[in-house]
Amino acid sequence: MEQLQRLAETIADTYIRDRIREHGNAHFSHNGKTGEVRRELLASGLVDNCVYAARNSGKVDYEREAYSMLMEMISLDGREYQVTKHGLCEIENMHRNALAKTALRVSH
Repeated sequence: MEQLQRLAETIADTYIRDRIREHGNAHFSHNGKTGEVRRELLASGLVDNCVYAARNSGKVDYEREAYSMLMEMISLDGREYQVTKHGLCEIENMHRNALAKTALRVSH
């Protein structure tokens, strides 16, 4: 499980690094809501989602399956790690779902 967490943290670091390079910050917006991408929450969500999916797939060694799922999200080739297109789609879908679940704050 520790390897899963380290790989997820590497994916989160890479995603946030690239997001800051491209947009100047680590914020994500969807349907008028904005949130900040935080490394520890993104890494935790990646591990949780992959472990859940691996367990539901019926695999006996669900940790190995979850690790394979995470490996599909990052390219370790080249000078810098890169989040794959698949990884970007999954992460951005996680962000959209998280923002959709947030309640609107009411100011009086």
